[in-house]
Amino acid sequence: MPMRAASLRAFVALSIMIGLPSVSLAQEQASRDDLTRRVDDYLTPYAETGWLSGTVLVARGDSVIYLRSFGMANHELSVPFTPGTPSNVASITKPMTIVLTARLAEEGKLRVSDTLSRWIPDFPRGDDITIAHLLNHRAGIPHRVTESSDEAVPHTASEMVAFARNHDLLFEPGTASSYSSAGYSVLARVLELAGGKPYGELLQTYLFEPAGMSASAHADSRMLLAGRASPYLFGRDGLINAPFQDLSFLVGAGSVFATASDLFRMQRALIAGRLGEGARTALLRQGGLAWNGSTGGYRAWADWHRDTNVTVILTANMQSGANDLIRTDLPRVIAGEESPTPRIPTFVAVDVPVTVLRRYEGVYELRPGAPMPVHVGDGGLYVDQWFLIPTSDTTFFSPQDFGTVTARFGEDGQITHFDWALSAGTYPMRRTSALP
Repeated sequence: MPMRAASLRAFVALSIMIGLPSVSLAQEQASRDDLTRRVDDYLTPYAETGWLSGTVLVARGDSVIYLRSFGMANHELSVPFTPGTPSNVASITKPMTIVLTARLAEEGKLRVSDTLSRWIPDFPRGDDITIAHLLNHRAGIPHRVTESSDEAVPHTASEMVAFARNHDLLFEPGTASSYSSAGYSVLARVLELAGGKPYGELLQTYLFEPAGMSASAHADSRMLLAGRASPYLFGRDGLINAPFQDLSFLVGAGSVFATASDLFRMQRALIAGRLGEGARTALLRQGGLAWNGSTGGYRAWADWHRDTNVTVILTANMQSGANDLIRTDLPRVIAGEESPTPRIPTFVAVDVPVTVLRRYEGVYELRPGAPMPVHVGDGGLYVDQWFLIPTSDTTFFSPQDFGTVTARFGEDGQITHFDWALSAGTYPMRRTSALP
């Protein structure tokens, strides 16, 4: 009997020990279900009103706790956006290029102190431009060095160098800073020369394979990329197909297609040091990681908050003001704070005579080296590819960022600039010249 009693006590004790994890798992599942509900409650109004199209990923540490897609990857073919849909991640390509630079430097194949002339001897001012200048947007190379017609056909990094060398520098190398995608395309060519492989193969060797990014690719328009999302812009009556672009003209700067899950794998590999200490040191910031990209209708951001170890990622094929609001609000939802109310915009479009709209045409600038042509079309104004919907003769609504845009005039009655008002502040977009 004593042994039977002891056995019973042992059995009961073992049952309790086995039961404890199941209670913990149940609590964890309830917590996850609650988070999923709260995130869905926040995101769904944007999706239902047509302001959200893409994939949202939320993770704690290495564990994905929310992964859901909204909207359509291709409207004409009625193909839904799914977590496996590759979408262009635009300037999030740049951290990838930084990883390549760091890894090649660790192998002794280049140094960030190298001058550009070491790798591309005939580049103008190549003796004064360093790899570090290219990395930090301090080389003076303009942001864009191509025309729209150039951007509709595939380009190699070598061809992009040829475009860049035909443009004057914006400033003396190292004396200022101006965001430059073309500078990163020149850097991509340097990496090819140092690494002995095309840019896409370098990504595969040094980043995609080590991080497990199986759905990512440096893709031009000739590549058969399964399930690739199509990009969309806004017109007067809703979505339109974005003008065709072969995004290889952004090689090294904005040419990569990826899924939200692959961006998550990249960040976790970086944080864990699996991409090398040089890349980890170069990219990690005190607050974590905050990557952002936007081009031709595509939008992506990938944030890791170091203090909470929470990651939030969006990959989208439609540039809408909801994207930025989600980026700001979702961490609060995840933290369990009072859930922000989705801010669905309300505006009333009006008909404005073309003669009135034409007085706003011209070339404008928000930052040096990045001209923004404004022209009339579809009953409103196009700022490069962004559409402004008239709400009066002098005011416009921007669906792309939910901004209010107001025309300002000089004493002569001519337009001097637009005030672009967002929740974070008002930004002047100054007119610099007439349209070419």
